[in-house]
Amino acid sequence: MKQYVAGWDGGGTKTAVQIRDLLGNIIHQEEAGPLNYNSQREEDMHHTITYLLHKMKQVAGSLEAYKAICISTAGICNAQSVAFLKQALMDTGVKCHINIVGDHESALYGALGKQEGIVLISGTGSICFGKNATGKTWRTGGWGHLIDDEGSGYAIGRDILSAAVKGYDKRHEGRALYDAVLKAIEGRTIQDIIQFTYKTAQSKKNIAALAPLLLPALAKKDPQAMAISEKAAHALTDLVAGVVKELHMDQSDLVLMGGILQHYELIRHQVITNIKHSMPELKLQKAVSDSVTGAALMALDDAKKCERGY
Repeated sequence: MKQYVAGWDGGGTKTAVQIRDLLGNIIHQEEAGPLNYNSQREEDMHHTITYLLHKMKQVAGSLEAYKAICISTAGICNAQSVAFLKQALMDTGVKCHINIVGDHESALYGALGKQEGIVLISGTGSICFGKNATGKTWRTGGWGHLIDDEGSGYAIGRDILSAAVKGYDKRHEGRALYDAVLKAIEGRTIQDIIQFTYKTAQSKKNIAALAPLLLPALAKKDPQAMAISEKAAHALTDLVAGVVKELHMDQSDLVLMGGILQHYELIRHQVITNIKHSMPELKLQKAVSDSVTGAALMALDDAKKCERGY
């Protein structure tokens, strides 16, 4: 029987799956619904898991053809979420090696094609993760939007709201961001902004969705927008510095990932400038692939270890 491995990359909107044979050849790729323990009901997660295992069975003929599965997803910081995912797979007939990792781990492997290095990610949230030559790992950030996520889309959206109300009540000069927020939320008064911000149904994603308002304001060199951009860049630089210090990785490869670092050119430029100034020996690299590829490569490594009896 031909054997395979599978890597899953679960997110808040979709789950990507990559299936490879034991030689590393990509056999099939698939997408399904979201897979995130922190933002989904267990029933909905079961639906995604069942669907993807059905697709995997179609590709290989049997789930027994899989030597290893690696699932990378956000929201697995606690043992309960890991136990749930493993049990859900086993209940659906999976008997192979199962590895559950944070999406920052698979992002590093996918981006650099190896597990040693540093990845800085800024999307809706933010995190930096590194692994050195001895195998020691360290992460900075990623502790959630209530107490952390600095330099992320959420933090930028929150700072835009803060600048908007300060522009309204004259603590800041200019009301460009106030006007932009009102237009974005289809509001008319300051009370509409307050209601948008604090109503119970408001989520992290709704606040993060305001981050793009920064771009036209930056194009006009709005001072509040410039300050928000600089604040985000410094916060992201601090994330990298924490990993470098803990792991003694002054000369490591570093890759920048996530929507903020890909599409917000000024923030990206400021981060790179900061890093070149404070950590000049870091080597900035372009990502060679994505997180689902990293998960598949980790599954392939696990399969090889199983063959060697590790």
